[in-house]
Amino acid sequence: MNTAIESAAPAARDGAAGAYHAGVTCENCTAALAGPFCSQCGQRHHEHPVHSFWHFLQEATEDMTHADSRLWLTLRALLFRPGSLTREFLDGHRVRYLPPVRLYLVVSLLFFFITGLATSLGSGANVIVVHRGQDFHMAVAPPGAAAAAAHATPAAMNPRPVCAQVSLYGARVSPWLAGRLDHSCLAVAARGGAERFVAALERNYERAMFLLLPLLALAMVPLFLQPPRHYVEHLLFLVHNHAFLFVTFGILELVGLFSVSQVLLGPLDFLVTFAIPVYYYLAMRRVYGQSPAWTLGKMAGLAMAYLFIGMTVLAGTVTYSFLSL
Repeated sequence: MNTAIESAAPAARDGAAGAYHAGVTCENCTAALAGPFCSQCGQRHHEHPVHSFWHFLQEATEDMTHADSRLWLTLRALLFRPGSLTREFLDGHRVRYLPPVRLYLVVSLLFFFITGLATSLGSGANVIVVHRGQDFHMAVAPPGAAAAAAHATPAAMNPRPVCAQVSLYGARVSPWLAGRLDHSCLAVAARGGAERFVAALERNYERAMFLLLPLLALAMVPLFLQPPRHYVEHLLFLVHNHAFLFVTFGILELVGLFSVSQVLLGPLDFLVTFAIPVYYYLAMRRVYGQSPAWTLGKMAGLAMAYLFIGMTVLAGTVTYSFLSL
């Protein structure tokens, strides 16, 4: 009788051996457990479900602070071993690190949050649109200059002639474009319009980054025909390298938020400017395993693709953001 009861008892663990008794199953996929992690789906088994916020906080803190957690292993490899995450993934060593897409999403969201915060905290300047005769100027000015410009005559600050000129260029293409340009121009020139335009540009640029990587990966295909490489290998390489860029520039933004001293910011900017091409070179060498000369040549080709595709995507993002106001 006792034996039957013991065999049916759930989640009983042998403290001496640290192994789970027969009959204990994973709550996610019902596979039999032989340890704290399921061999089928990888979910961790808890003897007691999460009942309280304190328990949840303990679990989250353990995952964040444990020296061997996937987060810290991934960040160490990303920052200090160029190309190692891509190489490990291609070699099938994946369980120790965060998945590439998840890593990219997390660091990109954090980066754009930090840059948005830095923009909002440093937004003491104002955008002034001034029109005089056939000439006009859109300039960023400090609050004092903006206050002085507020006393200008209405004709001097009237954006309508400027927007009329802009819409004339659009009319050469289509009446719809002329109307959109005129509407967007007035929206930017209105009070607070420049801030709305910048916010729309930042929001749309985040989305454009998801278009930039597949295009760049496509441009890398003809660079690696011998030996042939899969398109996904290039995409994975760029995902990890752009994650590195997001982390690096995010750290720079944070330093800039807490320090305005050029004694610190100047050398850091120089160091990052020098480190990025070195990082790309080392990453390409590790991932593709080619000679230094071939690697430098293909880096030059990738730099040209960055310039052309990046400028095209940026121009499209600016245009879309302007017309969508």
